[in-house]
Amino acid sequence: MKPTDADRSPQSAARSGKGVLQNRFAEPGRAVPGKPMADRRLNLYIDGYNFYVPLSSSGKESDYELAWCNFLRLGELLVQTLAQENRQFAGCRLGAVKYFTATIPEGMPSNPSGIRRKYNWLDALNHESQGRVEVIHGTFRPRKHRFYIESGELDKLARAGIPINWDLTREEQRTYHPQLTVHEEKQTDVMLASALLTDAALGRAGPPAQALVQKAPLHRSNTRPTPAPCQAAVLVSADIDFLPAAEMAAQVFGCPVAIAFAYPHDGYRLTGLARKCDGLSIRQISEDELRSCMLPNVVALDGGKKVSIDEFKKSHFQRAKETGG
Repeated sequence: MKPTDADRSPQSAARSGKGVLQNRFAEPGRAVPGKPMADRRLNLYIDGYNFYVPLSSSGKESDYELAWCNFLRLGELLVQTLAQENRQFAGCRLGAVKYFTATIPEGMPSNPSGIRRKYNWLDALNHESQGRVEVIHGTFRPRKHRFYIESGELDKLARAGIPINWDLTREEQRTYHPQLTVHEEKQTDVMLASALLTDAALGRAGPPAQALVQKAPLHRSNTRPTPAPCQAAVLVSADIDFLPAAEMAAQVFGCPVAIAFAYPHDGYRLTGLARKCDGLSIRQISEDELRSCMLPNVVALDGGKKVSIDEFKKSHFQRAKETGG
């Protein structure tokens, strides 16, 4: 999906002669009152689930390996390219990088190899970024949910490991109405939106930004984001639920927000969705850009342990094979 003129930056619109958006925060030297252009911080916020699932579910090894991502390097790339593409981000330097994910708690059914694979990647990310990527963990909670499933789909669910009570089905029955316990991700989306607005408000108020470093092993257990003032932001997610928070950051606190759709997401257009587009823009993160921001193939952690992208991929596809995925 390609952005329309209404979705593009004001500078792109100016070049095309269409619909220039007026935003005093885009003017050189006036990004934030009293804040020099060279001292503007751009924070990066990553919706981990939204980033990971499309890469893990395509079935392609070339897609899945892109999840072996160094988000610090991706943040540096986005700061550089946005400064060239969009005047609102001119003079920014990278501030905090915040990765929001969820952890399966003890006592809940889980995939041990998947959890181990995730923590190996988080260890590698923390090591290579020297703690510059703050990882924030939500959780999962069980909930009873009634499904309406066509009978032809039952075999697929059974192969995926979902328990089916076949005694409740009849041969002539066309629709199956099971009440199953599902495990839903909780807190991560609200924490991301809250962090974006908190940091934008602090950036508007003017307190000095401080270096945010997350020391190991906090990257495995941290449950709350650290406030980090910013004057611009990039939100890596194709989830439309974040759009109101991005709009508020831009409109209320004068913090321009670029909503970035990472490959293979197509994303959405701002036109007709955002109340106002001032301070908002969208861009896609291409496959090539993600590939240029991968962690090293092998990362030697403190203590001598090594983790590798080969094992990362092997364990994922072995699990998919076992579950018929």
